[in-house]
Amino acid sequence: MEPYETHIALATALAVGLLVGLEREQTKSGRGGSHFGGLRTYPIVALIGALATMLEPASMWLPLIALLGLFALVAISYAADVRREADHGITTELSAVATYLLGALAASRGVVEPMADRLVLVAGLGVAITFLLSSKPWSHRFAERISREDFYATLKFLIVAVIVLPLLPDRAMGPLDAVNPRTLGILVVTISGLSFIGYVAMRLLGARRGLLLGAALGGLVSSTAVTLSFATRTKQEPRLAPVAAGAIAVAWSIMLGRVAVLVGLVYPPLLRTLAVPLGAMLLATLAGLLLTFRRDADVPTGELELKNPFELGSAVKVTLVFGVVLFASKAATAYLGRGGLYLTSLLAGTTDVDAVTLSTANLARGDIDTVTATVAIVLAIGVNTAVKTSLAAIVGGRALGRRAVVIGALVLVAGAAGLAAGAAAGVS
Repeated sequence: MEPYETHIALATALAVGLLVGLEREQTKSGRGGSHFGGLRTYPIVALIGALATMLEPASMWLPLIALLGLFALVAISYAADVRREADHGITTELSAVATYLLGALAASRGVVEPMADRLVLVAGLGVAITFLLSSKPWSHRFAERISREDFYATLKFLIVAVIVLPLLPDRAMGPLDAVNPRTLGILVVTISGLSFIGYVAMRLLGARRGLLLGAALGGLVSSTAVTLSFATRTKQEPRLAPVAAGAIAVAWSIMLGRVAVLVGLVYPPLLRTLAVPLGAMLLATLAGLLLTFRRDADVPTGELELKNPFELGSAVKVTLVFGVVLFASKAATAYLGRGGLYLTSLLAGTTDVDAVTLSTANLARGDIDTVTATVAIVLAIGVNTAVKTSLAAIVGGRALGRRAVVIGALVLVAGAAGLAAGAAAGVS
């Protein structure tokens, strides 16, 4: 036994009980919650769990008897609360049982060792339970914002990510051994996960919380979608052009950040050569934001229309795109050298930057050098920027087109200058 182990375990159980009890006390007094207990009851419940566990050597049935006694008290309290009000949940009663079990876990031996790990686990679970108890209004609002279609789409994708992905073979397959199914699956889950972060944030916060915040969150999902969305609105209302241009610039800057994150996840050493051109393009995008954005213009009132990136059909399409780009990049490198890889990047960049980024970073692990990989990624970003600039100009009209051309030109010049600076400095 470690020094003062018993005292520390009892103190941890008491602290967890106080934390949960304080939250239940506030709920009971503030919103007329359950009458079961509060600030004093829950610490006692946690201590009973801990003491019953410590006394187990004297009577092996004592922890079970104590737990059954708690169940009886919880059942009596629940029945009384139901008689007072027909609509009554069981959250408080379950939290009392959880508090007892946390107290028992704090005092147990041989379940989670060493003691420090066990007590950290107990404290962490106590905080998590308290958060869940206190987040009822937030969680209800969250549930209201998530549609049934979003839930099913997310669930289907999680089946792919959690069940199917571990079953994929982890070896190179196909012509030229270009595709590793497990690697391909991980790449798809990674990019969709980044997109989902932005999607959930937009569902929770809403684009109306702030135009630039909405554009930034939309950029996590799809900078092209943001560009088209604001371009369409600007075509209907040309006076929105200064605001739309700023939003588009923000989305493009987030896209550049996505590229850096993806490269860092797949092959971090590539960031050493990619940092200069990528940083230059990011600064150019921010400069374009300062030059074109006018906050005093009218703000669009509609939400960005973005699809759930965890929708299964979209995941399958993304997988196919990644697979094709991975094979094309490997074949072009094997048969045509650098020129073939650059051509593949130019073609793939017209529709998607993520696939080129992931496939090129994967090739940089051993098939190509980092300088070649950097040029390929920058070329894809440049082509993608030119395509989005054209879309903004064609769909959004002259007012937005002029501003988009300024931003796009700055990005392209900065990318070329960044590559030149890197080459001049002898980065390799």
